[in-house]
Amino acid sequence: MFVYKREKVRGVIDLTLEFTSPRRIQTLNRRFRGVDRNTDVISFRYDSGPRPENGFAGDIAINVEQARLQAKKMRHPARREVRLLWIHGLLHLLGYTDYQPKPRRKMFKRQNELLRQWEKSLPSLPFSKGGASGPPLWKRGEGGI
Repeated sequence: MFVYKREKVRGVIDLTLEFTSPRRIQTLNRRFRGVDRNTDVISFRYDSGPRPENGFAGDIAINVEQARLQAKKMRHPARREVRLLWIHGLLHLLGYTDYQPKPRRKMFKRQNELLRQWEKSLPSLPFSKGGASGPPLWKRGEGGI
């Protein structure tokens, strides 16, 4: 996994990714964090310690509807926003926090660096004007799903 290689994580990593709805993520947020509101991404790590030296297990849930809204607001594809939220959730699993201004700036700087590096590493398809962040094949008339 790109992010974990860049962050030099070693060992076994056992992750679950759930693409979910606003209602489901609000339920998770309320139940496990005591915060009764919608959010874009939430992550849960199943071991303790500041940095996972020998791997770890965790769950990440991404609110797809919220990702679409944020992508529209930022004027980039929804898949880019989902990548960003995936990275954000992974960084939380690695111990990054965004509850205070200074750690938040550090986390957001790192997530944006990782997003740019990841997108640069993706292959550019010969029929895609947008490279890795262009529209999906099915929207380009290359076939359906």
